[in-house]
Amino acid sequence: MDDNEAPTFEPDLIRAIFKHIWIKKAQERERNGFPNTEAGDSEVGAGTSKKNRPTSANTNALKLSCELVRIFITEAIQRAGTIAEAEGSTMIEPTHLERILPQLLLDF
Repeated sequence: MDDNEAPTFEPDLIRAIFKHIWIKKAQERERNGFPNTEAGDSEVGAGTSKKNRPTSANTNALKLSCELVRIFITEAIQRAGTIAEAEGSTMIEPTHLERILPQLLLDF
């Protein structure tokens, strides 16, 4: 994507959001007493457990996530704007977003 194209989210912002969610999920698993059994630890080298390894995202995955979030928000605004215009409003209200959200989530 060129710098002249539509503005998008910064990869650092998306990385920070992902990291926040990963940390909250790990804390939730620990609180609920669930062990980390997701990808067999037997494949990991000696002395390294999945619990001790930081979760990270590939640079290309972050760029793709930025673009997906941008498209999702743009589509939400366009759909909510259409509903607002149909009702004769000049501003998008939270109720407009609430009305378009179920179908938007199904489309994505």
